[in-house]
Amino acid sequence: MAQEDLTKVATEELKKRAKFMKLAVWMIGISMVLMMISGVILSIRKGISALSFTAIGFLPLIIIFSAQLKKLNEELKTRTDTF
Repeated sequence: MAQEDLTKVATEELKKRAKFMKLAVWMIGISMVLMMISGVILSIRKGISALSFTAIGFLPLIIIFSAQLKKLNEELKTRTDTF
């Protein structure tokens, strides 16, 4: 997948993308916490199963989305600093 040049994207579009990424990171994070809690409860009641480790599968998404959000915020910061 090719990287998009953020300098060519409109400021309003960057703000929209940053807002969406922030929401996505928070929602996935909350989902991970709920999955971890459910995994612990299920492990205590029925023993360890594959569902106990489901939350770990979402960790790469958090890392990738957080990195993209950081790039978006840096680009927005450079644009606001120049004006």
